[in-house]
Order: sequence, then structure tokens, then C-alpha cells
Amino acid sequence: MPLTLREALNTIEPLRQSRVVAGERGLDNIVQFVNVMEVPDIVQWVHPGELLVTTLYPLRDRAAEIEYLIPRLHEKQLAGLAVNPLAYINEFPRCMIDAANELGFPLIQLPHNVSFIDIIQPLTSKLLALQANELIQSGNIHRQFIDLVLSGGGYSDIAQGIAQLVKHPVSIVDRFRRVLGNGFVIDQMRLPKLFVRDEPGGDSYISDRYKPEVVSQLPGSTAKRMVAKSPEGDIEHIVCPVKVGAMVLGQIIVWGALVLPQSSVELMAIEHGSTVTALKMMERRSTEGVEQRFRKETLDGLLSKEPSARERAIVLARDLGLRLNPPYAVILVGPDLPPGTLLPRAEQMEQSQFDTSLHLAMRYLRARRPDAVFWYEGPRLVIFYPLQTHELSGARHALTLDLGDICKRIAQENAPYTVSMGISSAGDQLEDFRQSYDCARQSLQIGRIFRHEPCAVATHYEDLGIFRIVSLAESPASIERFCQDTIGTVLAYDKQNGTQLTETLRVFLEQNQNLAQAAKVLNIHYNTLRYRLDRIRELLGDALDHPHQRLTVEVALHLQSLISNS
Repeated sequence: MPLTLREALNTIEPLRQSRVVAGERGLDNIVQFVNVMEVPDIVQWVHPGELLVTTLYPLRDRAAEIEYLIPRLHEKQLAGLAVNPLAYINEFPRCMIDAANELGFPLIQLPHNVSFIDIIQPLTSKLLALQANELIQSGNIHRQFIDLVLSGGGYSDIAQGIAQLVKHPVSIVDRFRRVLGNGFVIDQMRLPKLFVRDEPGGDSYISDRYKPEVVSQLPGSTAKRMVAKSPEGDIEHIVCPVKVGAMVLGQIIVWGALVLPQSSVELMAIEHGSTVTALKMMERRSTEGVEQRFRKETLDGLLSKEPSARERAIVLARDLGLRLNPPYAVILVGPDLPPGTLLPRAEQMEQSQFDTSLHLAMRYLRARRPDAVFWYEGPRLVIFYPLQTHELSGARHALTLDLGDICKRIAQENAPYTVSMGISSAGDQLEDFRQSYDCARQSLQIGRIFRHEPCAVATHYEDLGIFRIVSLAESPASIERFCQDTIGTVLAYDKQNGTQLTETLRVFLEQNQNLAQAAKVLNIHYNTLRYRLDRIRELLGDALDHPHQRLTVEVALHLQSLISNS
């Protein structure tokens, strides 16, 4: 246990003969070192946790500096100031006493016949003995956790080991707030359950109502004291990050109010537990990486044009326990990024906020369909989503709305790192998986433009309508040539003159050529719209007067919007 100033004054000779002049509120300050004030500018040489001893001789002719000495030492987080005042001053200045009482900074009067070495030697010996004992305790705790992991212990075993040492329940969570393990104390088992929510897929998560606020940083530690509101009132707890380098893998949460002095056994348990948890998480990441590679082989095989590759993929999926039973839909989940944005590098993707959004998508989709199969494909998520009988006819709108709600929920929880989803038509056999995948990919790519929404949308392939012809085009260049041949004169006019004829034409056609309604949507005067339409007719000729040509213009406008945003 660390040495408090109160304990030092009660147990170490000759400090037992000292008198506390002011600042008694700070007697529980931790003493880590002892230092002597030999120069006037000592403040720049001191360190937190020091007990500073002095005769005040360096400041005997510096009244102004004496006035600010206590506040500056308190700011530097010293344990206290011990003074032999009778050597060079008759009594403590009133300003020092007032400052010490106000700040709770201990001001101590030493016995007049005691030299500094009489104080430094026994105090240093006591501190060294405590530090040696702490090292022994730390080593024992570290070995205990290492042995636990080497013997095959899991996250719950680590959490239970921490809980036994800190006498409080413990939860270990990953960076997605998924609970990996719990350690319980008999009389406090309810605390973790206040914030933990079980989900249909079998996983447990820290619920959305857990919104902690930082109270303080624990001295000398990465752990923080926090508080979260619950139906039973404010719940105090300690949160310690689980890190490898700068990468945060998760957290250790110790539930309940703890008093953790620096270098306490409890704090050692939390920090050593964090270290072995990081090792366990890295081991798990390695194992999951191997599994992901095998799973990716099944996806590659299902997307292959070779029948033999598909057959091997189906066998491998069966061996991995993946149920690929038709009927199904393929769902693609991808990050909403502006055109030209570079995605995070592969090794950074797992730490990116977009990966958190992808995990949320997996979590909420699995809650709705526990037998769904998930693959990571670069920055996207591919899902084999089994369909139930009642979902095969007339239910695509309900499915699209449901997935759209998931996108909106992710946007609320992890903004601005939103995702959108593309949904294929129903597939009746695995031989159609590649085609279903292409439909989902097209729905994802076109969906935001089709719905005129920049992010967090779900789009079903059967709702794309005319946009489905994009998949029939030879290349993006052929689509662009079609647009130029159809509305190129309007596009060029806008570019040269800074006008908005293209947008005017799009809105006019969307409003079924209703002049009044189109002017209202564009927020322009009715006559301004008529002028613009006259200019458009000059550029397009009589294309708007013939149904087939007008349809061609509408298609070109939609495709041009797709090109501009892709």
C-alpha cells in the first residue's frame, strides 16, 4: 500500500513529533519522494508526490515569493511542505497558513532540534521498503494472470481473477461494446446487469443507456474513474483501456465505487488484467483471421463462374458450419463516402469508425436473422440473408424499410460514419449467388442517387426500375456517350454559362411537366421557369414533345446524375 502523509506523521520518527499547522484536508496525500528546498526557485525542480522539507532560508528576504509558495507547490501536486520555522523565521506567515487551509495543502512544523537527514533517512527507507513490496505484489499478480491465460483461461476467467482482487464485479468488453467476459462478486451481482443486454444471436452488449461521464483520471494509470446514470441511481466505476501500442482493443470495466490509491493491489490487478486481456485479444484476432480466410474462400467460390469452384465452396461452407439454404437474398453493406475518398488501408480498417458501423450492421442483422452468414470484403460486408416463406412475395418493401431503419439507427449511433445497404432479388438456388451479388452491388452503388439521399439508405434491386439497365451497358464510357448524345447540349450550356438548365429540366419532368409545381420546387418565379424551358427547347429541339424521346431524355438525366456521383 502507498504511504500517506498522515501515516508518515503517525509512524515515522521524528515526524511523529511534528505539528500540522494548516491544510489538514490533504493529509491523505500520497508521499512518493522526499526533497529539500535549497534554492529560491525550487518549484521548477519538484515533482508530484514529494514531501518538501525546508527552513525557508532561501526565501527569507522574498516576501512576495513566500506568499505564492503554497499555491505553486499545490499546483505541482506535492504531498506537503515540512518547515523548521524557528531556524530563520519566528513564525509562519499568515499568507502561508491561509493558502494551506484554503487549498487543503499540508503545512507541517518540524521539531526544532531535528536535522533534515533525521527525516530523510527513515522516510526514504520506508518508501523503498514499500516499493519493494509493491514490486513483489505486482510480480505475483502478473504471474497469476499469465498462468491463467497459459492454462487456457478465457475472458471470464480473467474478469473473475480481477474481481476477486478488487472485490467488485468486472466486465471485459471489446471496442464494439460486446461483452467478452464477466467476473462477479456475490453481494454485487446486479451491477453489470444494469447495463448489459443479451441479444438473440447469443452475444451480450453494453446497452445504449450506458453513457458514462469521466470523473477523474487515476494518477499514474491509464484508467479513469467514471459515473453512469441508471434506474438505481448513479453508478460509479473504473474503466481501463485494453491497448496494444496506440490501438485500443477494448476496455475493462470495474463496477462500483472504489478507492484506488496509486500502486494499490487493486490498481495492479486492473492494469495486469488489461495486459493479459490484450494478449488474449491479439490471439483471438489471429484465430479469427484464419477463420476469415477460410470463409472468404467460400465467398470467392460462390462468386466464381466455374461450377467446380462453387461446388468446393458449398462443401467448405458446410464444413465451417455455414448454412447456405435457399431461398435467400444477398445484402451488401458499404460505407457512405464522397466520390474520390480513399478508404482506410486494410490494416487500419479494423480500427476505423467505418468498421464500427459495419459491426453494428452485422449485430442488428444477426439479431433479426441469427442464421445469416457474413463475409468481410475489403471495406464492405456481404450477407447471405435467408428468406422465410412469407418474405418471398410482396414483402420486399417491408424488408427494405426494416434495413433502412437499421441504416438510420447506425447513423444515429456512429455519425458521421454512416453506411448504406443494397438488397438483391430473392435467389432460389446457390448457382444464382453471383447474379444476386451483382444485383446487390448495383443496388448499393445506385441507391443513394436513386433515392436522392446522400447516406444511410437501403435499396432493393427490384425498386431500381430504369436504373437496372446500367448493368446491361458495356462500360461506364458507353453510358456517358449515351448521356452526351441525348442531353449533351444542355450540359455544355450549363458548364459554359454557369446556369442550372439540367436541374430545371429534371425537376420539370419529375413534376409531370406541371409548371406551377416545378417552379415551387425550384423556388423560382413562374416566368423564370418558362424562360429556362424555352432555352432548353432551343437546345434539345422537339424532344420533349414526343413520348419516346422524352423518355430517352429522362433516362439520360438519371444516368448523368449517376455518373456525376460515382
